[in-house]
Amino acid sequence: MTDADDRALQPEVPVAGMPTRSGSVARTLLLAALIATALMALAFQFGIGDTVINRPGELTLLLVDIAPALWFGAAAVLLTIFRWQTIDQRFRWVLLAAVASVVVSLIVRLTLFGQSWLAALLEPFTLGFLVVVASAVAFTRTRVRRLARGTDAGITITGIGLGFAVVGVGVAIGSLRVGLVGPPVPPGAVSRYVDFDATTGLLISATLVMVAALLWLTDRTRNR
Repeated sequence: MTDADDRALQPEVPVAGMPTRSGSVARTLLLAALIATALMALAFQFGIGDTVINRPGELTLLLVDIAPALWFGAAAVLLTIFRWQTIDQRFRWVLLAAVASVVVSLIVRLTLFGQSWLAALLEPFTLGFLVVVASAVAFTRTRVRRLARGTDAGITITGIGLGFAVVGVGVAIGSLRVGLVGPPVPPGAVSRYVDFDATTGLLISATLVMVAALLWLTDRTRNR
């Protein structure tokens, strides 16, 4: 009997809903989300025209926000509690936690910080954070499905494509923030933002999203 015959006799595994090692899924998801969070923060800084990051700890402070703090804690707990559920069920809990974290962040911004609806929504860790979590889930789900099939083909290009998409969305949110509300300036601080055309940022964003779409199409063509 040949190897092909052996594979044909093996039962098919429902990849989309199959259980897998919970530790591997949690590590991959949280690491992907952390990288996407950093990309979103830096892309938003570029989108609002503030590319000067030279203060001690400034890059770290970019990642300290309400929604990420709530979500990373909740996601770690949820992935541990529901580790015996299928992949798709665990991802639904994670996405629900992201929505809840963003809602809490919006409420705090509107009530305590006094931001307008538009200003609160056009932040890297409100509207943008939903894209961060969605991209991390998409990468983790693709990785699990590919490895379940016995191959890692296309995982790298998928991650790069999602990274371009996250950066594109971050630049777009920053550009819209400048164009519709103005650059964010802490109370009592002097604005250090240079003149930045929001249209230029949106064009850059569209280019990055197009690159992400091309990478996605390449991956789909190679792994069809």
